[in-house]
Amino acid sequence: MILSTPHPPQIPVTKSIPFGANIGNQNLFTVQPGIHVEDALALLSEYLNCAAATAYESADNSPAEFRPLARAVVHQIEAAKALLEASIAGLVDVLPKSQRPVHPL
Repeated sequence: MILSTPHPPQIPVTKSIPFGANIGNQNLFTVQPGIHVEDALALLSEYLNCAAATAYESADNSPAEFRPLARAVVHQIEAAKALLEASIAGLVDVLPKSQRPVHPL
Protein backbone atom coordinates (compact mmCIF):
# COMPACT_ATOMS: atom_id res chain seq x y z
CA MET A 1 0.00 0.00 0.00
CA ILE A 2 1.27 3.45 -0.90
CA LEU A 3 0.84 6.09 1.78
CA SER A 4 0.64 9.58 0.42
CA THR A 5 2.40 12.36 2.23
CA PRO A 6 0.20 15.42 2.60
CA HIS A 7 1.50 18.61 1.11
CA PRO A 8 2.50 21.12 3.74
CA PRO A 9 0.45 24.29 3.60
CA GLN A 10 2.06 27.09 1.69
CA ILE A 11 3.11 30.12 3.68
CA PRO A 12 0.86 33.03 2.70
CA VAL A 13 2.71 35.89 1.03
CA THR A 14 1.90 39.48 0.14
CA LYS A 15 0.60 40.61 -3.22
CA SER A 16 1.83 43.70 -5.05
CA ILE A 17 -0.36 46.64 -3.97
CA PRO A 18 0.42 50.21 -5.06
CA PHE A 19 -0.20 53.05 -2.60
CA GLY A 20 0.73 56.65 -1.94
CA ALA A 21 0.96 59.52 -4.38
CA ASN A 22 -0.18 58.78 -7.90
CA ILE A 23 2.10 60.37 -10.48
CA GLY A 24 0.47 60.18 -13.86
CA ASN A 25 -0.38 56.51 -14.28
CA GLN A 26 2.09 55.23 -11.64
CA ASN A 27 2.02 55.06 -7.87
CA LEU A 28 5.08 56.23 -6.00
CA PHE A 29 5.14 53.25 -3.62
CA THR A 30 4.25 49.56 -3.91
CA VAL A 31 4.10 46.74 -1.39
CA GLN A 32 6.51 44.14 -2.70
CA PRO A 33 5.05 40.75 -3.59
CA GLY A 34 6.29 37.54 -2.01
CA ILE A 35 6.92 38.76 1.55
CA HIS A 36 5.74 36.26 4.17
CA VAL A 37 2.50 37.56 5.64
CA GLU A 38 3.63 37.03 9.23
CA ASP A 39 6.69 39.22 8.55
CA ALA A 40 4.50 41.90 6.98
CA LEU A 41 2.13 41.78 9.96
CA ALA A 42 5.03 42.06 12.42
CA LEU A 43 6.26 45.16 10.58
CA LEU A 44 2.73 46.53 10.58
CA SER A 45 2.74 46.16 14.35
CA GLU A 46 5.83 48.39 14.49
CA TYR A 47 4.16 50.98 12.25
CA LEU A 48 1.13 50.98 14.55
CA ASN A 49 3.40 51.50 17.58
CA CYS A 50 4.91 54.55 15.87
CA ALA A 51 1.48 55.88 14.91
CA ALA A 52 0.25 55.41 18.49
CA ALA A 53 3.25 57.28 19.90
CA THR A 54 2.62 60.14 17.47
CA ALA A 55 -1.08 60.20 18.35
CA TYR A 56 -0.35 60.23 22.10
CA GLU A 57 2.03 63.15 21.67
CA SER A 58 -0.51 64.97 19.52
CA ALA A 59 -3.21 64.41 22.14
CA ASP A 60 -0.98 65.63 24.95
CA ASN A 61 0.10 68.75 23.08
CA SER A 62 -3.21 69.69 21.45
CA PRO A 63 -5.49 72.48 22.59
CA ALA A 64 -8.30 71.24 24.84
CA GLU A 65 -10.93 71.33 22.07
CA PHE A 66 -8.88 68.98 19.84
CA ARG A 67 -7.79 66.44 22.48
CA PRO A 68 -10.87 64.20 22.09
CA LEU A 69 -10.17 63.92 18.37
CA ALA A 70 -6.53 63.01 18.95
CA ARG A 71 -7.50 60.49 21.63
CA ALA A 72 -10.03 58.94 19.23
CA VAL A 73 -7.13 58.27 16.86
CA VAL A 74 -5.24 56.62 19.73
CA HIS A 75 -8.19 54.30 20.43
CA GLN A 76 -8.53 53.39 16.74
CA ILE A 77 -4.83 52.52 16.57
CA GLU A 78 -5.11 50.41 19.73
CA ALA A 79 -8.08 48.53 18.23
CA ALA A 80 -6.16 47.96 14.98
CA LYS A 81 -3.14 46.70 16.92
CA ALA A 82 -5.29 44.28 18.93
CA LEU A 83 -6.83 42.93 15.72
CA LEU A 84 -3.38 42.63 14.19
CA GLU A 85 -1.95 40.74 17.15
CA ALA A 86 -4.95 38.40 17.19
CA SER A 87 -4.42 37.77 13.46
CA ILE A 88 -0.75 36.97 13.94
CA ALA A 89 -1.61 34.61 16.80
CA GLY A 90 -4.19 32.87 14.60
CA LEU A 91 -1.75 32.62 11.74
CA VAL A 92 0.90 31.12 13.98
CA ASP A 93 -1.59 28.54 15.24
CA VAL A 94 -2.26 27.17 11.74
CA LEU A 95 1.32 27.08 10.50
CA PRO A 96 3.43 23.99 11.10
CA LYS A 97 6.15 24.50 13.72
CA SER A 98 8.84 24.53 11.03
CA GLN A 99 7.15 27.51 9.30
CA ARG A 100 6.29 29.60 12.36
CA PRO A 101 7.95 33.00 12.72
CA VAL A 102 10.77 33.17 15.22
CA HIS A 103 10.36 36.84 16.09
CA PRO A 104 7.99 37.59 18.98
CA LEU A 105 5.83 40.71 18.99
